[in-house]
Amino acid sequence: MRRAERALGAASDSDARPELVDTASTFVASGMDRKHTAHGDRPYLLSITCDTYGIEELTLTLSRGDQEQAYGIGCGDREADRFSIPAGESFTAQVDPVENGTGLILWRLDTIARDAVEGCDDDIDGCDS
Repeated sequence: MRRAERALGAASDSDARPELVDTASTFVASGMDRKHTAHGDRPYLLSITCDTYGIEELTLTLSRGDQEQAYGIGCGDREADRFSIPAGESFTAQVDPVENGTGLILWRLDTIARDAVEGCDDDIDGCDS
């Protein structure tokens, strides 16, 4: 748990002026299925990590309306994976449960300053590299 909490902390950027919206954890065997409202005018940043035994990667699926993107999230990484989500309609973040899996999934959802978005500005729609 501490290693995963450090990974979430390493993903934090004070220049982004984050404001916490939600944070939680769940067991890998339970998976994750969270629907978030995304109102307001500040973009959202989802930071997510996993700490497991014997599982190197889980698949995170972000969806909003007809849009959907799947991403691999590394388990045990020093820094959480981060995903930019523009304000607007509600979105869902989902990780399938791993039967007999052990360990935790931790995530934090923040709003951030508009000028703090790095890389792709909408990881649900996806961006060409």
